[in-house]
Amino acid sequence: MQFNTIFLPADFSQNKLKVLSLVKLLVQIKDNDGTIIEAFETVSSEKIYTINSTLTDNMRVEVSVVQGEIVEFYPVVTAL
Repeated sequence: MQFNTIFLPADFSQNKLKVLSLVKLLVQIKDNDGTIIEAFETVSSEKIYTINSTLTDNMRVEVSVVQGEIVEFYPVVTAL
């Protein structure tokens, strides 16, 4: 089962993500060129993640399942 989602800077008010997932997710902050500005993996025991980079209009936040993880239930990811 695949899971990929993209958030734009306008989706955020607090530069945070709320993640409910039993599997590891890869979070990548990229600019328009696809250059990775910041990246981290989530863990199931943590729910709130702060994005350290200042999001500008030419950036996006991409969230996907870490390769090799088996997804039984779709993750829920919310921009805060």
